[in-house]
Amino acid sequence: MPEGSSRLRNGFLGTAGVLVVAGLALFVFRPEQATEGRASDQAVLRAVRVEAVTREPVQSRAEIACVLEARRAIQLFSETRGRVLEVGAEALDRVEAGQVLVRVDPLQAEAAVESAEAAVARSRSELALARSNLDRLKGLSKRGVASDADLEDAENAAKVAAARIREAAAEVTRVRDELANKTIAAPFAGVLRSFEVEIGEYVSDGEHLGELLDLSAARATVGLTDREVVAVRAGEPVEARVAARPGEPFQGKILRVGAAADPVTKKFPVEVEFPNDGQRLLPGMVATIALDLGTPDPRTVIPREAAAEEFGLRFVWVAEPGDGALVVARRRIQVRELPFQPARLEVLSGLEAGDVIVVSGTRSLREGERVQATGSNPR
Repeated sequence: MPEGSSRLRNGFLGTAGVLVVAGLALFVFRPEQATEGRASDQAVLRAVRVEAVTREPVQSRAEIACVLEARRAIQLFSETRGRVLEVGAEALDRVEAGQVLVRVDPLQAEAAVESAEAAVARSRSELALARSNLDRLKGLSKRGVASDADLEDAENAAKVAAARIREAAAEVTRVRDELANKTIAAPFAGVLRSFEVEIGEYVSDGEHLGELLDLSAARATVGLTDREVVAVRAGEPVEARVAARPGEPFQGKILRVGAAADPVTKKFPVEVEFPNDGQRLLPGMVATIALDLGTPDPRTVIPREAAAEEFGLRFVWVAEPGDGALVVARRRIQVRELPFQPARLEVLSGLEAGDVIVVSGTRSLREGERVQATGSNPR
């Protein structure tokens, strides 16, 4: 029993010695380990990209879908009657200015012209005779041979003969116009959208023959709001993009700006035109018209990726210097879209030019977190 007790006591003493040595070691090495821990914390600062908020000139634009139309379109009607002897084009044909489209039988019109011209010649002869008779009677009247009544009758006869000449000349003009109407020609170069006339058929006065389109330019009318219409002027450039011609923008200009809003749409009509020498633009094509509204004005803008959203509210992380690093704080902002600039937002409130914001890794940041800027542009 004494020997067993001695062994137990020695065991307890050995264990106590080990604990004392371990405690001394922890006491000696603890400050160095704490220092290493702080250095480790500093070494793991989150790397984020930051950017300074700027004010940049932004051009306001309007983009409106529409359907293209021809520069002009006219309806072709017959101004005479008769049988068709010649047809110079068909529907969908391209025609030149002055090209004969229809020729109607001119026989009766030609006869009418000849008759009217003969009437003019006869009237001139009658006028010459009346004037000669008047001169003769004036001479006799001076010698007292002719009466005043005879002289007055001769003067009236000369006036009537002169009037008949004017009447006959007017008739010549009318029948010549009738003869000219027997030939229907294209008033300008274009395309016949419709033209249903056949040789041998009879046409009447006022009969509809077809429709001619002028494709030298394409036009469209778009509607602008009251705030938009005050920012545009006639002659300013516009651009069109057509679904049928992808990747091919077309440059044009504003022709006219409406002075009154449409009573139905409440928008102001603005007519635009695009040169179409190659006839790449055709009536009926769907196009999107882009117009600059006024001049560029400075606005506060930020990258879209910098703005986070939570419960319908937008906010950014503002980075400010502190304790050897950047400290981030969340700040609520109000923004709106920039037309035709999907990568940027306009800031209405909450930020000023020069504020530095985080533009990457914003979802995992915490309030008051210390971060390190990388690839920054704080300006």
